This record gives sequence, structure tokens and C-alpha cells, in this order.
Amino acid sequence: MFIGIHATWDVYNCNADKLSFVPYIKESLHTITATLNLEELNEAFKQFEPIGVTGFILLAESHISIHTWPEHNYAAIDVFSCKEFDTSVVTELLKRLFESNTIDLNQLNRGSLELAQRSKLNVK
Repeated sequence: MFIGIHATWDVYNCNADKLSFVPYIKESLHTITATLNLEELNEAFKQFEPIGVTGFILLAESHISIHTWPEHNYAAIDVFSCKEFDTSVVTELLKRLFESNTIDLNQLNRGSLELAQRSKLNVK
């Protein structure tokens, strides 16, 4: 058993217009968090000139972030959560939201509960 899931998506062949400006990126991240039923606490987004966005939503469960390079039709997204979620749901959302046909998913299981419990027992 693990404490959390940390998944990253490299999203290629995106519609550059969808990656260019904060309003659509913000809406897209909110769509993902709502779909996964994650609790949003705070957010920050940065608009680059002339195009490109970085954004972050702090979650009760951890975070979701995005960095876009419209000039390369590429976005990097990650979700780290202590609540289990289906990465394939996010993959399908990203395909639709960014009109992509090429997505590379990497998933890490973070924090072994077994090791954490063992460590806790050894602490004095």
C-alpha cells in the first residue's frame, strides 16, 4: 500500500490555441479536479508573453500543476494525491481538452505505508 499517487502526463500534438492563455488552462485544471472530486484550496497562474502558461492548484489531497509550450504544441501536467484516482480518466480528459492524440503517462506510487509504519515504530 502507498500513501499517494503522483502521475505525470506529457501531452503532445496539442491545439496551440488551447495552451496559450490562462482562462482556458484554468478552466481545464478545474475540470480535472472536479472530475476526480478533489478539494481545491488555492491556485496561482502565470501568463507568459506572448503565449504560454504555468498554473498550480493546491489541493487538500496535494496538488495539480501544468506548464505549457504552445510553440511546441506541448503541455506537462502532474497530479499528486493521497486520494486514489484513475489516471486513465485524466488521460482521456487531456485528449479532449487539448485536442491531443499523443500522451505519455508516468505514474509513481509515493510513500510505502509499510516502511512508514516501520519507521514510526523505530522512532524514540
